[in-house]
Amino acid sequence: MKKTYILLMVGLGFFSACQKEASVESPPTAHLEVRIHPEINGEPLQLNVPYTNGFGESFTVTTIKFYTGQFSLGDQLSGSSELSAGEPYFLSDLSTPSTLSFSTPIKPGTYNQLSFLIGVDSARNVSGVQSGALDPANGMFWTWNSGYIYLKMEGNSPVSNQPNGKFEYHIGGFQSPNSSIRLFIANLSAPDQWELAKGKTISFDIVYSLDNFFNSSFPLRISETPVCTTPGELSSAIANNIAAAFQVTNFEIK
Repeated sequence: MKKTYILLMVGLGFFSACQKEASVESPPTAHLEVRIHPEINGEPLQLNVPYTNGFGESFTVTTIKFYTGQFSLGDQLSGSSELSAGEPYFLSDLSTPSTLSFSTPIKPGTYNQLSFLIGVDSARNVSGVQSGALDPANGMFWTWNSGYIYLKMEGNSPVSNQPNGKFEYHIGGFQSPNSSIRLFIANLSAPDQWELAKGKTISFDIVYSLDNFFNSSFPLRISETPVCTTPGELSSAIANNIAAAFQVTNFEIK
């Protein structure tokens, strides 16, 4: 069932489980499921397939990976929110379709807002070697002072001036004023609400549009900017396009 959403993208500069005693009842648990759909021109995005962006530039994507995390559900009127209780971050990789869908535990309740980070919070950028999605072995970590790559997209285009027509966008950075961390917020149209009961799962379909990646608040032409691989003003500008590329298209509770 489709609903209307108001989408907000806000830049962010900085941002244990305890074992319960047997006599204490575990809190009721529901689940939040996310299904990400990379697209271009309204069609599923595929690796190693030629496409044309909004500037008429032909290109082929060979790699696309990105971090999302700290998923929460909230009430936009009261300002209250519940952070998911599972893994804090997820690494989606188009070459591994199973990574485009994931689920995390969350407290049951009545909600009308979904939010999540695009990127990795500043504290984890400087927390040294980590595991899971944040393991440096995943190839998404620069150095302790530069932190994580939030989105990595590579490919080839005849309009690129780089050797073999290569283009590379490694977007990251957590230091002000050029942080590339972004907060995505989707508000359900009033007066609708999500009634998430114990044992239920709320699933969101989220499109990641490559059309907006190239042409949103910042016009990213491959012919003019084929490479961005360090934190800074350019990376932050492209991060705004990345945030605009995400859009909730559907939800269901089951």
